[in-house]
Parts: sequence; C-alpha cells; structure tokens
Amino acid sequence: GGACGVEGQGEERAESCSLRVRQVPDFRSCWIEVSSKFEPIRLRITNDGIFELWRKDEENRESLCCRGSVTLPGDLDVHQFSYSLPRGQDAKNCDSVTIWWADRVSVVISPSEEEGDGEPNKWCRGLRSGFVLKNYVSCEETDMAEVKIEMESAGKWFGGAHFMNQIWPLNKVSWEMGPFYPFDHGPTGLNTLVAPQWMTSNGLLVMVNPDTPCLHVGMNGPEQRRTFRKWGTGVQNATKSILPMETSEFGVATEFDGMLRLQARRDYVDEHVYHTWNEWKPSAEGGGGEGEGRSEQQGDRVGISIALCAFPDILESSLASFRTLPKPDKAPALHILKDPIWTTWAKYKQWVTEGKVLKYANEIKDSGLDFSVMEIDDRWQIRYGDLDFDPAKFPDPKGMVSKLHDMGFKVTLWVMPFIEKRSAAYREGIEKDYFVKKVSSPSHPYEEKPGFFSWWNFPSVVALDVTNPEAVEWYVSRLRRLQDLYGIDGFKFDAGEPCFLPRDPITRKPLSYPSEYTHLWVKEVASKFQGGVSEVRTGHKTQDVGMMTRIGDRFSTWDIRNGLQSIIPTVLTSGLLGYPFALPDIIGGNAYFGRNPDTELFVRWTQVNALMPAMQFSIAPWHIGQEAQALVSQAMQVRKKLMGEILKLAEDAAETLRPIVRPMWWISNDPEAFDIADQFCLGDDIIVAPVVVKGDVSKRLYLPCHESTWVDVDSGETFQGGQWVTTPAPLNKLPVFIRKL
Repeated sequence: GGACGVEGQGEERAESCSLRVRQVPDFRSCWIEVSSKFEPIRLRITNDGIFELWRKDEENRESLCCRGSVTLPGDLDVHQFSYSLPRGQDAKNCDSVTIWWADRVSVVISPSEEEGDGEPNKWCRGLRSGFVLKNYVSCEETDMAEVKIEMESAGKWFGGAHFMNQIWPLNKVSWEMGPFYPFDHGPTGLNTLVAPQWMTSNGLLVMVNPDTPCLHVGMNGPEQRRTFRKWGTGVQNATKSILPMETSEFGVATEFDGMLRLQARRDYVDEHVYHTWNEWKPSAEGGGGEGEGRSEQQGDRVGISIALCAFPDILESSLASFRTLPKPDKAPALHILKDPIWTTWAKYKQWVTEGKVLKYANEIKDSGLDFSVMEIDDRWQIRYGDLDFDPAKFPDPKGMVSKLHDMGFKVTLWVMPFIEKRSAAYREGIEKDYFVKKVSSPSHPYEEKPGFFSWWNFPSVVALDVTNPEAVEWYVSRLRRLQDLYGIDGFKFDAGEPCFLPRDPITRKPLSYPSEYTHLWVKEVASKFQGGVSEVRTGHKTQDVGMMTRIGDRFSTWDIRNGLQSIIPTVLTSGLLGYPFALPDIIGGNAYFGRNPDTELFVRWTQVNALMPAMQFSIAPWHIGQEAQALVSQAMQVRKKLMGEILKLAEDAAETLRPIVRPMWWISNDPEAFDIADQFCLGDDIIVAPVVVKGDVSKRLYLPCHESTWVDVDSGETFQGGQWVTTPAPLNKLPVFIRKL
C-alpha cells in the first residue's frame, strides 16, 4: 500500500451497501472518514490512530459522541496509511472498510445494524447507529491489541461490572488495568458479575465481544502504576484492599490517564497482577461454549472487536444494548418477588441442623412477617459435593421438608460446583474424569493430577468439569434426585466464577477464555432449574436464564465499600447489564468479621431493599430487637402497597430485559440525575430515596422532570419536578414519591 492511499478498489458496484468512505490528506496528518448512508453518524480516524465518533440530531446539529484511539506500535511509520474495500465495492457504496498501517496494524470497520446479523458479529446483533471496529495487530509488534476511549469526551459512564467498591458514576473511579472476568473480590475490584458493555450520558454505547480471549480492561488508571496485586481465591483475599479506589483517595500528585482501555492480549502474564489464570493460554481448539472470540486471534495477529454506537441519549443506548442480548423463556417464580426469601446462612453459618431450620421457620411464621422460601445453606451435606443430607444433622430430611411445605415455605438448598476429596462423590467422579485437573508440576508439564484448590471454606476441593457433558448430566441428575427423594423445590447456585479453579486448569474441552466456565455452569447446570425459586450469583452471556441473580456477599457496614451504600448502584448495574431480576444480598449483611448490624443499620437496609425486585432475610429482625421488628414490618407494608407495580415490571423485564429498578437518569436526561447513587426509580413513575447515611433523619433527594408533579406517599405533600428537596426521614420512614398522572 502506498502512503495515504487507497488499496484494492472493487471492480463492480454493490448498490445495497450502507457505508461511504473518503480519505483526506492535509499538511499535518491524513484521515479517513467512514459514514453511514442510513444513520446520522460518522467515524473519522487519523493516521496517528486517533478517532472521533460524531452524530447529527433531528435538527441536523452535529455533536461529538466520543474520542479515542487505536494503540499503534511506537516505531510504526504512520504515513503508510491506507484503506481497502471488499471486492466489487467502491468508496461511495461499501459494507466494510479496512484501514491499514502498512501491513502491521489494521482496523476493519463495518456498520452495527440489524441487517448485519452474520456469525462474526453475532454478539452485537440488533445494534444500530454505530460501527463495529475490529482492530488487529501483528504479534511481531506487540502481545496485545488495544482501543482507548477518552472518558471525558463521552460524559458520565455506567455499566461494565459489579465491583467491591461500586462507585457511581464510573468517572470517579480509578480502575487499574487487569483481567476482565467474574471474581469473588478480584485483584482490580471486580466482583461476581461482569459484562463488557458501557453506556454514557452523551448517548455512547460501547460493547466488546464478550468472548474475547485474555480480555483486559482498565478505566482512568494512574499514569505511573507501581502496585502489585496478588490475588488467590476466597478467604485468601479477605484482608485485601477493597477496590477500585476513587481518584480522590490518591495523592494530589497522582495523574490519571482518563481512558477506558480495552485490550485483547495473547495471555494473562502481567507484571502488576497475579491471579488464577496467569499461566493459562487460550487453546486453538476452543471450548465447550460458543467461542466467538477465537476469530479475534488469527494466526500471527491478536485482535479485539468493539461496537461504538451514538444514540440521542443514554436511555436509547441502554435499550439498544438489551436488543443484542438473549431473552429468558421463563421468569422467576412470582412467589419470590412477592414475599421475602429466608436463608440460614448469616444466622447459623455452617452450624445448621434440622432442628434449627424448623425452629427458625416457626419463629418466622410466628413473627407475622411474610415469607416465600427457606434456603438451607452451608454444611447440610455429608461432605462437600455429596449432594445428600448429613444424617447426623438432618435425621429426617423428607419429614422436615414436608413440615416446611405445610407451613407455606418452598425449600431450596445451597450448592456449588465443588467436591472435597473425602466425599463419596469424589470417589465416583474421579474414576469417570468428571473434575477439572491441573499439571502435576512445572517439571512434568504433560502429567495431570486432580485440580485441588483453596476456596472460602475448608478443605480444598476440585471443581466440576462443566465442559464434560457426562459430568454435567451426573451433577444435574443428583440434584434431580434431591427433588425426587425429599421434595426440594430449587437451589441456590453459588460460585461458578473462574477464579475458583486450579491454576492453569485442564478441562475435557479446552476453554476459550475464563468466563466460558461461568457461562457453562449457569447455562448447562443452573438453567435446568429456571422459572422457579432457584438463584445464581454470577453469569456470562446468561441474561436468558430465568432466575434471580444475587449480588455478592455484603459486609454489615454502612459504607459503599461492599456495605449498605453499595446496594443501590450494584443492583442498578445488574439492570444495565441485562440482569433485571437482581436479588440484593441478605438484609443487614452477612455479619462477617464479628460485625453485626444494629437497629438503625438493619432497618435502613430493609428500607433500601423494600422496593427492590426481591428481598432476602437471614438475621432475624426480632433478634435485633422489638423496635427493629416493628419497623421492618412497616417497611414491608410499603412493598405490599406497590407489589402490583413490581409484578407488572417483572413481566416486562422477562420480555425486554428492561430493569425493574432504574437509575434516576432513566426517566429524565437531566444532568442532575447522573451522579445520584442513593435513590432509584421503580419503573418510570415511582422514586425511592432511602436513607443510607448513619444518623441521618432527613433525606435530600432529587425529583426530576420539570413538567411532573410528585406526591410524597407518606405525607401526601406534592412537589414540582426539576428540583432538589429535603424531606423528613426518621427511622420509621422510607421516602417514596409517585408521579401524579
């Protein structure tokens, strides 16, 4: 290719194509512009890798949606800059454009429109108003392909992942570059649910092929990074830093890059981060899932595919992302939306017994509080993985379940894909090759042994090999046996994050990327029990599984570092990632580290959850005190009054994935709404503004929409929209406002 030239023009014209392209050299640089023939958008990219995405509004006014760059090797001659078109197409009528920097870097640009539903772009099918960029880099130049987007150019940012420190919006965060897959308290703060899609207040939607091998992500990281994050699994991380940090926590001299950085690497080797998958490399064979990401790694090139779409506002960009996602065939049982789940975990931890379960159930029934499910948690099994009741602790499990059913409870059991060595399940499964393995030692790389690893409990365990259909069938059949023998109604599917595997795991079918394990755990195991009272806590491309998705375990604290203040932004993020049936964790937290909630924290926690999609108790309100029990009951009455609205939204969510609880900006594209992390909308006409600060007895909240009138449900007082108001909020009040129609 010549300098700043056009390569390989087609011989024939294809009239049905949707792109135009032009190239303009000037005295400083050269740029290529790709525009849509059917959408008011254009993408301009210069020979130094800088790009801009522009959109015109209905009045033909053009605005910048985002600015970013393709990372180029430092020694690249940027004047060897050209483009090529598919055969038979020309610059005025083409369906893709490939931009070249010599033969070392390329970016293939195609439209993100509904008609473009080919297999390579399956992950972004249904998108409009944007472009798909596939950036490939020669492996001789670098071990990664990277696209960066200037955060400030796109406004306020939302989505991406659950974090231990759930900052809202993401502009306030310094998220260090690191591996992007579900963790339980990960090395850059990632938690149990991730999906590489972000939406911004400018109407930008960014989506990355979720099957990208060795995907790394960072946002507004420090320019001079000197930290080293070494992470194990489970309890090993209990004392680690709660990440990501806010920019305000760094020293005044710290500078940040201001970028969303998206990288596809050849492996997980990283001088700054050590984690379970550091030694693993993608397999050319693919794995047990869909494995679209394999197309990103082509021989001697590494590549990343992203969609950049420009919409009029953030609501449109959010709705557009849902159109790309699979929808559930079934919704969770309405029973668990109407009435709270009760779990033995925080109350009894691993010391649960049949007698304690029945005593607890009678206490709940006598309290007058509503209930739907009794979830029996840790140590109900003989050994981890046996999937049968310990007869010493549960002498008559069938009788126990029958009594719980007679009281009106559904019954679920806590399960996870782990098996301990002393179990009967291990002895059976090891002979049949049902478990994930690992290399015997670095000196014997071709010898394999059972893949034992540490987790949050003891002893060490092996993991179910979910790429092995026979292993999956064996596991699922044993869950079915529990239902047949004892009348169990469903399961709490815990774990499934790829951090809970041995280092450099060996599976029957090689995994294409870590999150593929998560996908198979949810799709091949948990989904067999969807549409009922079961729940999961993780996911990867599993928005179509009809069950509650629980957020990770919360600490019994007030703050946003995995405490009460993290609940609202985490549940809102679940909704933005396409998981509307979000189950907030246990009310009052898990009482870890000897921290137990007092009356104020417990009541305020109940109020935060009262109008969430579902509620879950474990610590009994009456054990906190009589005042706590009375005020919890009062908050539950608010939920009962608005249950019709929750159920209506749940039906819509099952069809469209639209969230049940929504950010404040969902109903008003008002700049004031983008920074609000302590209130939310239930649907489009109800605002919920719970108190989340210790000691506060009033609430300053924002009522959007200048043309609307809002009514305080408690006092009946009316307020005009488009203003901040302060309302009394003593401990017995959950501030709720309904739009007057």
